[in-house]
Amino acid sequence: MNEKYYHMANPLNKLIGRFKKSVIRARYYNNYHRFPDLKNPKTWYEKIFWMVCNCDMSKWGRLADKYAVRDYVKQMWGEDILNELYGVYNTTAEIDYANLPEQFILKTNNGCASNVIVRDKSKLNIEETNRKLDRWLKLRLGNLTGQPHYMLITPCIIAEKLLIQDGDPTVSLTDYKFYCFNGVPRFVSMFANRREGTHLADRNLYDMDWKSHPELFNENNPNLKLTELPKPKNFDKMIEVAKALSVGFPFVRVDLYNIDGKVIFGEMTFTPGMDGDYKDETHLMLGDLIDLSLAPRLPQRWE
Repeated sequence: MNEKYYHMANPLNKLIGRFKKSVIRARYYNNYHRFPDLKNPKTWYEKIFWMVCNCDMSKWGRLADKYAVRDYVKQMWGEDILNELYGVYNTTAEIDYANLPEQFILKTNNGCASNVIVRDKSKLNIEETNRKLDRWLKLRLGNLTGQPHYMLITPCIIAEKLLIQDGDPTVSLTDYKFYCFNGVPRFVSMFANRREGTHLADRNLYDMDWKSHPELFNENNPNLKLTELPKPKNFDKMIEVAKALSVGFPFVRVDLYNIDGKVIFGEMTFTPGMDGDYKDETHLMLGDLIDLSLAPRLPQRWE
């Protein structure tokens, strides 16, 4: 969000919270130039937004929380896939920078791209960093983006180990985003070589046999760059992790990293961002995989 609009976000958020369906319809129209059918949903996002409008999202909020989700991961899989945690802070005044290592990452638990990557602490402008984190802590975007479950998160700051891809700290991390349907991963969306300061990256979509499916993408998207990557180490383990974490949810995206052959948990996303990467037929195909009759069901082990 452009910084000049930060002061408007929270008042708008409270007001717009009363018009959830209108926000969703507007956001969908802005991306696809048509309104979603929320009475008879068929596409991927129509069914996701149907759940937003009709289902209890309390557990979505808990698991979208980048800090609280750690307990869920421990319970459903184990601690071995969690990134090392250096600290949790309610305010920037609590951050003890002297006790943090030379490299780390700071992030708020309730946002998107609200993180500060620190590759050299000696060059960090702490005052500027704290101002940025303070803004992110105060900013509550859930209702504004048609994702009201983010409003259920109590904001905090977490400090974690800085993950390094292929031993090169200047290389962006490769994301493996598993599309899971009631505990069954069907596709993994791969993001590599992210362009700093943008949402652009090299992309591809693979099935669970690591076969790419370029035919599912919208070839008319000028920003799309498809790239083939080798099958990651421990891919079978990544599949098992995605299965374990997604049980009981009609749809959830489980994001993982694979660093030097070690699987690292990223986050769980129930309402992924809309874009023009996929064809209309792909949206229908993914929508067919979501069984809305399962929407009231939730993982029993997390009760």
